[in-house]
Amino acid sequence: MTLEQLGWNSRFEEDFEPFRKDGLNPARVIAEHRERYILHTGEAEIAGEVSGKFMFTAQTPSEYPKTGDWVAASVFPEESKAIIHSLVPRHTYFSRKAAGAKTVEQVMAANIDNIFIVQGLDNNYNPMRLLRYAASIEGTGISPVVVLNKSDLNPDAVQILEKTKELLRAIPVIGISTITGNHIDELKSFMRDGMTSVFVGSSGAGKSTIINSLAGKQVAETHEVREDDSRGRHTTVARQLYFIDNCGMVIDTPGIRELQLWDDDGKSAPEFDIVLKYAQNCRFKDCLHENEPGCAVKEAADKGLIPPEILKSYFKLKKEMEYTRSKIDEAAALERKQKEKKFGKYVKNVLKDIKEVKGR
Repeated sequence: MTLEQLGWNSRFEEDFEPFRKDGLNPARVIAEHRERYILHTGEAEIAGEVSGKFMFTAQTPSEYPKTGDWVAASVFPEESKAIIHSLVPRHTYFSRKAAGAKTVEQVMAANIDNIFIVQGLDNNYNPMRLLRYAASIEGTGISPVVVLNKSDLNPDAVQILEKTKELLRAIPVIGISTITGNHIDELKSFMRDGMTSVFVGSSGAGKSTIINSLAGKQVAETHEVREDDSRGRHTTVARQLYFIDNCGMVIDTPGIRELQLWDDDGKSAPEFDIVLKYAQNCRFKDCLHENEPGCAVKEAADKGLIPPEILKSYFKLKKEMEYTRSKIDEAAALERKQKEKKFGKYVKNVLKDIKEVKGR
């Protein structure tokens, strides 16, 4: 294994130059387990952990190493371990708003070329969720591909495939079956050595099974799926990078129960171009496309010129992003207030010390 086979290139080499001058070595994160990591140096897999300084300076969870990241580390081969001092700047990454009440960004994987959005054609297919994924990936520099798995289980697979292609337009859509092997080679055509791909989707969609089919052997653990709702157990509990001949590197991810956008309201996604096209003709520039007079979007929707699922998804993502941004602003204001309070306390203590010194 070489660094190049791990995805290293001239851009990473240029970014790494300052770290090399400090005597550090590049390594790639191939698995993460809370604050413990498995790294690959191009020569061997070793255990890694972040330095105390790294831990002190990192402000948010997204600043910690994630699967796919390149890191600058002090490597101790005799102990098979490394200390991570810094991240090499990410070229691409896929993130979402972390699940739960907190408004924080969760990076799912870093430095990836392709993202395969997997849905099963049993009871897992959800076109609205596909639009959500499309919006979240747009502008990241990552190439999305929709994979409709389990085509052998649905007699309407061909019709659903065509409908999905019409809905997503700019994104490749392929239907596969890991049971029959149908179109697995087409899936492989998007991958090659040196490239990194990530598989995302809900639990039970068959992500790990697809990875095993690509590898020709079991490399990722799988479990049975419930027949009543096609949901599986969360077999993949951590993000793991696998090496597959002629397919490069593949990252498996745990099933995603919810996907909330972090920094895009979907306006840049080509799937919503039709909405923006009619929005240009609205009477008011700040039209919300609800009940305003002269709304070209509402008029087009009433005439059936905008697919209802597109419009519904657009409004939902827009509203969600506005809420997330308000929460980000609230969190930033609170952090700023806490820093000002801390600084004020520091100044007060300094002035007190100066006063005591002068009084001696």
